[in-house]
Amino acid sequence: MEKTIFETEKIPFKERCKKDIKIKFFGIIIFASIPIFSFGEFNIMSILFILFFLFVFISITYDESKEFVYKIEFENENVKISGSNFDNDWIEKFEIKKVNIHIRKRVSKTGSVIGYKIVFKSAKKKITLNRLNNWNNFALLQIFTEFKKLKGEKITIDEKSLIDGIKKKAENEGEWKY
Repeated sequence: MEKTIFETEKIPFKERCKKDIKIKFFGIIIFASIPIFSFGEFNIMSILFILFFLFVFISITYDESKEFVYKIEFENENVKISGSNFDNDWIEKFEIKKVNIHIRKRVSKTGSVIGYKIVFKSAKKKITLNRLNNWNNFALLQIFTEFKKLKGEKITIDEKSLIDGIKKKAENEGEWKY
């Protein structure tokens, strides 16, 4: 059997943090302005409120940016996932039969779908693909269908609706390859 490889750009940790902060920047501005409007003036409570939300946003950004997957390889009965934790590269190799795969929607506070992520889950490890929306939706669809095909599993009704959502998002964003 031939090797199938899916890759995305390898982004250093600092760049991942910058990218994630850009995504959360508007949330920071909105939450930081709440104390000014709530308390009517800038006082110690306003400063504490702003510092608390900055701490929360920085903690979330740090957590989401530290682990990053940039390469998936399917060969024979194995899947090899390459990524980096901070800027240290790692490789995890699994037997396909011992791993499950799930598609998850990333939904905004308004309820609109902002992206999809794929979760590989074994008995000992859970790896999330596309935490920073850096993977092409078409590639996510191919990874999911290739995994299901190699494992010999059928796509469930729930997965089918998520796949349709990925297809629609890929078509809307011009990522679809025929």
